[in-house]
Amino acid sequence: MAGKRTLYKDKFVPIILISGMALLLLFAYNAISRNMAKNNLTQVLREEVNQKGIMMEDYLQPEIALTKKLASSPTIVRFFKNPNDAENRERAFAELRSYKEAFSSHIVFWANDVDKEFWNDMKLAYVVDPSNPDDYWYNMTLHKTDVYNFNINYNADMDMTCLWLNAVVRDEKGNAIGMAGTGIELDNFINKCYETLRNGIHLYFFNDDKEITGAQDKELLLEKASIKRVYNGSDDFDALMREARDLASNSNGQHTFRVNAKEYGVMRYLSSYGWYLIATAPTSAGKSSGNMVFLIICIALEIVFSVFVLFISKLQAMMRKATSASNRLIDETEDLTSSSKENAETAQNQSAAVKEIVATMEDNTALSENISKKIKDVTSLANKTSEDVADGVQYLEENVTQLGKIAEANQTTIEGIKALGDKIAKIWDIVTLINAVADQAKIIAFNAELEASSAGEAGHNFHIVATEIRRLADGIIDGTKEIKESITEIQKSSDSLILMSESGTERIKEGVDNAKSLENRFSSIKNASEITAGSADEITTIISQQAVASEQILISLKQISGGVDKFKEATAEISVASEKLSSIAQELRRK
Repeated sequence: MAGKRTLYKDKFVPIILISGMALLLLFAYNAISRNMAKNNLTQVLREEVNQKGIMMEDYLQPEIALTKKLASSPTIVRFFKNPNDAENRERAFAELRSYKEAFSSHIVFWANDVDKEFWNDMKLAYVVDPSNPDDYWYNMTLHKTDVYNFNINYNADMDMTCLWLNAVVRDEKGNAIGMAGTGIELDNFINKCYETLRNGIHLYFFNDDKEITGAQDKELLLEKASIKRVYNGSDDFDALMREARDLASNSNGQHTFRVNAKEYGVMRYLSSYGWYLIATAPTSAGKSSGNMVFLIICIALEIVFSVFVLFISKLQAMMRKATSASNRLIDETEDLTSSSKENAETAQNQSAAVKEIVATMEDNTALSENISKKIKDVTSLANKTSEDVADGVQYLEENVTQLGKIAEANQTTIEGIKALGDKIAKIWDIVTLINAVADQAKIIAFNAELEASSAGEAGHNFHIVATEIRRLADGIIDGTKEIKESITEIQKSSDSLILMSESGTERIKEGVDNAKSLENRFSSIKNASEITAGSADEITTIISQQAVASEQILISLKQISGGVDKFKEATAEISVASEKLSSIAQELRRK
């Protein structure tokens, strides 16, 4: 019955340990994978918002620079001060035509504050009435704007979203004398934003009035829908907008917030335009290959732990067998001691019982041989256990070495990626320099066109050359934009790969530490097994010596027909040897 309980325990305990370890690893995987998904999602959203902000800066800055230059042109200022002067008017119109060609949409409009005529596409459109609510933008631009402002609308008939850029024209004393500007077609920019947008991410532009100014759904633009209509029930948008504005003065203005239990978002304030950019996505979109790597590590740990538990279970079973053999040895030695004492008492009472004593000693010799045989079996079992443990230790050493090589290779990969990132940063600087040179060349070419236009027919050929230079500069700027986008994608991939590689390196280091700890424990077991095997060998030697002593005693007893005293001394020696054997057996059981 006890044997069945032991067998049941040998099978049941390892199952409990392995199952418990599996549940623990599953819990850890779920907790860490959720955190990794959140971190990955916020990183992806930040990258998207940052990239779209850079794209908008690149798209609008050249138009803003040209509009500001137009509003500060001396020729335009003279014309706005006295629009009825024929000479000023002719020069101003020539310059305005040049600006129209320079703007990407080829749109130019203006209105002076003398006669309040509004000109669009080089044609008189109508006379502005500042008291008319429909012309609210005129007073707002002249009297409430420092340099320039934006006005956006979506034209359903043209199916086009246009951003109107209005700049204030001031005289030498800083008084507002009119306004001029251009229309920037945003559909291509917005479409490009959504073409490169990752799956699962929702992206919107909106202004301080929470009016959506950029969206994939054109109906939202046509209706001038509020951003709160899209995120109904979310956090207080006023607080989110204040946080984004505060961050914009210290960093890139990216504010991370939680939309709901399963969705996160990032908001950025574009201070140059007074707009906000918001991107949101569900947490499930943040799952990455890093989760699978962590799952594989958990499975590997479970396998290693299962092998270890099964090995320990088998080792315990072997140790129980050795203990059982030791108990039998103790029983045999106790019987031998008892027999020796009985022989001593017999020697004292019956001096003539030499033959019986000889027979008893012969039995004792046979018993010693039997004990020696059993001890040899124990020794063989202990040696086998030592060999198994040694094989386990060797396997762990190889595993630790392999994990170390993997960690070194992974670290080399990370260093290589970081070095590549540094080189990409240098390329970025070079591209930025090229872009700056192209911008400068564009402005110089534009100035040359203006001078050529002022020179009349004599500057016609020079005007053609300047126009070609400006087009070449535009081509260089477009090319550098594509290079910037490619570099941005490479940097994002490089950063994500570094994060995953560093996370994998940390898990590998943990595996190395655990394997080393397991190796130390197995080394201790190996030492104990070697000591057990050595003790069994010593017991075998002692048993052999005892058998030889018994044979000598037997020969002496056969030769001596009398001599009771000598026989007593011999039996006393047998008793002492039996007690020593019993003590050794007890020590073996304690070990």
